[in-house]
Amino acid sequence: MNPRLVGAALFLTAACGAGAARARLTGIAEAGRGTQELLYLPNGKYLKLVSLGHAPMVADFVYLWAIQYYSDYDLTDRYRYVEHVFGNVVGELDPAYTDPYWLGAVILTTEAKDLDAGLRLLDKGFERNPSAWILPFLAGWECDRAQQFDRAASYFDRAAKAPGAPPDLYRLKAGMTALTGNLHEAIARWKDVLEDPRNDDEARAIARRQIRTLTVKADVQDLDAAIAAFKDKNGRTPHTLDELVRAGLLRSLPLDPDGKAYLYDATSGAVSSTASRVLG
Repeated sequence: MNPRLVGAALFLTAACGAGAARARLTGIAEAGRGTQELLYLPNGKYLKLVSLGHAPMVADFVYLWAIQYYSDYDLTDRYRYVEHVFGNVVGELDPAYTDPYWLGAVILTTEAKDLDAGLRLLDKGFERNPSAWILPFLAGWECDRAQQFDRAASYFDRAAKAPGAPPDLYRLKAGMTALTGNLHEAIARWKDVLEDPRNDDEARAIARRQIRTLTVKADVQDLDAAIAAFKDKNGRTPHTLDELVRAGLLRSLPLDPDGKAYLYDATSGAVSSTASRVLG
């Protein structure tokens, strides 16, 4: 049999599958029956069977249709099946097609205000594409926007460890860790940036500044906590910081990044440092 005829027949069969999907989608859009009909949009695994090797073409069509569909702001309850359309239909047709994951996530997090649903879609995309570091990267920024800094740091960590990811992502992880309030952990993460041979001089200079700034903040935080504990136990603030060591609240007194002792006002109980700080 002529190979060209076989190829044409296969293509026509795939086109019929795409046409069937198109008819179904058009019927959904024109029926005006609400988004519940989207639940019955065939799963991508079944559409793939009738595509006969042309699943990416069908995925492109469904993706373009979905963009048009979700651009219609007159539809009620339009966000209900975003995960199904972008994750189970397009995602199953062409798992390596990363655009639908992040676009669906944007619709869910920005318009539908459903952070968890958007993150599930990005997680699914990253599971199917372990080198697509952009997906957990975007998830990290969504968590940052929601001020969920622990989750943001975790996503930036996943992104940074993906094959081919830029080393700058470790800086984002360190920054998010600092925002959680875990300053000692943040210092450790910035030291990772400092010691990473992939980083240039500028990145290492940023890491040194951050380590210096966070060291002052962490030391003052630790001293403040010890002073508060001393006051709770003794009904007064310590006369000197050395009392904190004698009381067993600190093993030793830290020195600031310039190697100097921290300043202490016994009247107010305030701790400060003459060490220069770089914020940010």
